[in-house]
Amino acid sequence: MHTQALKYLNEERMLNIAMSEAVRRGNAEILSAERGAVLLREKNSGVYMLYARDYAPGEALLNLLLERDDVRELSVTRADLCRKAEELLGLRLDFEYYHVAYLENRPPEPAGRLEIRTPSEELAGVIADHYEHLNEEQVIAHIRRGHLFGGFLGDKLVGFIGEHPEGSIGILEVLPEFRRHGYAYDLESFMIDRHFNQGKIPFAQISTDNEKSLSLQRKLGMTQAEQSCFWLARR
Repeated sequence: MHTQALKYLNEERMLNIAMSEAVRRGNAEILSAERGAVLLREKNSGVYMLYARDYAPGEALLNLLLERDDVRELSVTRADLCRKAEELLGLRLDFEYYHVAYLENRPPEPAGRLEIRTPSEELAGVIADHYEHLNEEQVIAHIRRGHLFGGFLGDKLVGFIGEHPEGSIGILEVLPEFRRHGYAYDLESFMIDRHFNQGKIPFAQISTDNEKSLSLQRKLGMTQAEQSCFWLARR
């Protein structure tokens, strides 16, 4: 089923980069791959991901999810299936986003201005204060898993970046007093290099209305999907 799933997903490579990377990295529980549609559960995060070339096979897979009681987050690649998932599964649209991925043969040149390292757990509160999507306990969990890094000038924390549970690059924030110096580039180029050297395709998910971040991705040499995806969550 892995081969069939990748065949379908690679038909629209950039649109499906998160799903194909989950398969490549061995983190995908593939539930179905037929009729031009793929449904999987990403094991680390528990997120369900659905790609469907046509509406009807996608709707059938949404009905398959009715049999599961652990569907708390779902990404889909079609607006009509997003609406159907809201109706059928009681999920609500969280955000619309573009996939971006680094497809070059070598990573971007690092600026080398920051020392980037795993932050101490004592900085978890500071990081949580500047990143609304993680609380202090979750920040500590990311640090212990090796999925969060800080950028430092001497002993001063300038910003941070990490890896979301499903494998995308994110959690990027530069502290207010250090903005407008290009440090976001330094932080993300570090993560791209890290994933690149681990044999992964570095990718991120950027809200469609976040033009500042989309501009950064272009500077980093990231390729952007032409079509957006939809992330739904249980409220």
